[in-house]
Amino acid sequence: MRTPALIIAVLTLSACASSNSDYRSYLQGRQLPMPTTESLPHCHAYGCQAVSTVALDAGDWKAVQRAMKPKAKTAEQERQRIARAISVFETRAGAKAGTDGDKTGTFTEMGRYQQDCVDESTNTTIYLSAMEQKGLLKFHSLRGPTTRTPFRTGRWPHQSAVIAENGTDTLFAVDSWFHDNGHPAEIVPLEQWKDGWNPDIRHGSFEQQ
Repeated sequence: MRTPALIIAVLTLSACASSNSDYRSYLQGRQLPMPTTESLPHCHAYGCQAVSTVALDAGDWKAVQRAMKPKAKTAEQERQRIARAISVFETRAGAKAGTDGDKTGTFTEMGRYQQDCVDESTNTTIYLSAMEQKGLLKFHSLRGPTTRTPFRTGRWPHQSAVIAENGTDTLFAVDSWFHDNGHPAEIVPLEQWKDGWNPDIRHGSFEQQ
């Protein structure tokens, strides 16, 4: 039952592998409109096979801004707040696009309103772009998503959004795929993530991939 889906996942990720390129090029390559502070493309159905348009209103942004408070004084503090802000975006966008029931991993559940790591990392990149436009990121800049491969991890390919710490250019994976919709994202050094990092094997993250 899972074999065809696994093959599709591998082929999809192989085709969309990125090396921290400019996120605008990544979105253009997927033929997605550039996000604004008022309207976002929202991927689901595995590999962005379905794209909904999500409108953002003042209430949505107030919720995101609350997640970014108190104002970060360090890059580490900002990453903690970014993780919370991603959960707000997922909750708000999920309710509007129908993906609020998305489950952890890729194969826990299947369907048009479930999401794989391509959907998740693309959406996270889009959320971060909107946050940049709102001036909510002081210590970080957005990069394009990147992929870790079986050659390095011995696991299925996996994709994550990426941010760079300003001043040091240290890269961090911003990965919301490991949890159900609306959970704070995991943010870890990119090299650690590329080596196969996962938050807790009990979540079944790689067993589900």
